[in-house]
Amino acid sequence: MTTFVNLSYTTSHPGVTRFERAYASAKNGVQRLQQESTYAAVLLMFGALSLIASIYDIVDASQEGQELGAWVVLWTAILMSLVVFGKYCKRQLVAWFKADREARMWDSALTDHRVMADIRCAQSRSA
Repeated sequence: MTTFVNLSYTTSHPGVTRFERAYASAKNGVQRLQQESTYAAVLLMFGALSLIASIYDIVDASQEGQELGAWVVLWTAILMSLVVFGKYCKRQLVAWFKADREARMWDSALTDHRVMADIRCAQSRSA
């Protein structure tokens, strides 16, 4: 008599899967850092830093009466630079997480026919 055994074990090791995902994520991160928008952000940051350095030189060379105003301008420039750069980093991080979630969903859709069926059903509803 022949019997069939259907095991529900995964065919890949979870550690290997995690490493492959981490490697793909790191590779994607390096590719994103090599894009033109990153170079523009770095150029903008260096411009802001040079502005802050020049304001600091003005503060250092000024007389006692003008020092308070120069310090206000210096710290305003520093804080505004940090706010702008922080917003840029937040946008890039959110976009990176979204792309990572979509890549994971697509990977699971390629391996699980139920997820692919859900995606196709959603696409047919939107069309």
